[in-house]
Amino acid sequence: MSKGDNTIIDITDRFTKRTDETLKGGSGGGTFGPMEARVSRIEDKMDRVEDRLTTIEVTLARIDAKLDSKVDYKWLTIYVLGIAAVIMRSEIASLFTSGAAP
Repeated sequence: MSKGDNTIIDITDRFTKRTDETLKGGSGGGTFGPMEARVSRIEDKMDRVEDRLTTIEVTLARIDAKLDSKVDYKWLTIYVLGIAAVIMRSEIASLFTSGAAP
């Protein structure tokens, strides 16, 4: 490239100037700026989220156990009405036959 070609910009110096601020590799030795404090707050909040999820799981298990032992009132109502209809079948039949035209 010619020296007069200014369409290409050398940006390597922009990256080399920030070497002291970059993330440090895998040892957990720190980061740039206030990142460490933010990550620490997120970790603390995640601990509380895990505790809440555990509480929710226990509560749901307790609710599930209670629901398994409950009587299904819809079916109970149908059974009671069926038994009543069998017991009162003659009275129910007379209601339909008494209104019939001769």
